[in-house]
Amino acid sequence: MDNTIAIEPLQESHLPFLLEVRNECRQFLHDDRAFSLEECRRWFAGTKPEFWLIRLDGEAIGYFRTGNPDRDARSIYVGADLHPRFRGRGLARAAYELFLPFLRDRLSLRVVRLEVLSHNLAAQALYRRLGFVEVDRKRAFARRGGALVDSIIMEKRL
Repeated sequence: MDNTIAIEPLQESHLPFLLEVRNECRQFLHDDRAFSLEECRRWFAGTKPEFWLIRLDGEAIGYFRTGNPDRDARSIYVGADLHPRFRGRGLARAAYELFLPFLRDRLSLRVVRLEVLSHNLAAQALYRRLGFVEVDRKRAFARRGGALVDSIIMEKRL
């Protein structure tokens, strides 16, 4: 294994994997509902999202989500979720380091933004290491584990 990370457009055939990862980590997502495969297929067909599969040495390990593009500001929102077997190994950072320049060049971006829930300390640390800074905060955005958590808006200038 040479630890080669690759990014490819998400296809309908990847949806079972996406759903497995998404439903497992939903306590860290802004929408914490669990979805069925049929609901996921309808969403995919109806919205045609700009999602990207992350592979490590050919094996699917996670995915990137993009959304809210702003052509005038030359910005986009991004997020990633990794399968639990691949967390804590520096792979999210390596994937972002590949993906952010790809997005910058593909879309002529100046800014990448994201939102992270305040109880997701590991993700916040990753984003800070990648150069993201907090620019705003939505107080008491969601309830997780019986407590209210904020939604932190971060951005990185490219």
